[in-house]
Amino acid sequence: MKVVAKPVNMIAVFNVNDRPCPFRFRFLDEHHRTVEVTVEHVFSVEERKTAGTDAFRYECQSRIRGQERRYVLKYLLKDARWELYKI
Repeated sequence: MKVVAKPVNMIAVFNVNDRPCPFRFRFLDEHHRTVEVTVEHVFSVEERKTAGTDAFRYECQSRIRGQERRYVLKYLLKDARWELYKI
């Protein structure tokens, strides 16, 4: 996997007293085309502190442009934003 750390537009499910769960997101690829991805499987969720910033790290898998791909999403608590960290 390659580190990309791109911001994404996310639709997430927030349950009472639980961490957010990613559902669907959009990002711009290297050719500046919009890619929409539905999160099909979340393998693991970890709470991490990186460079003083608390975050949830999600290891996921989805079909992206016809290929099964694994990737990592991060939810940064301080900024309340999502990013595609690795793909």
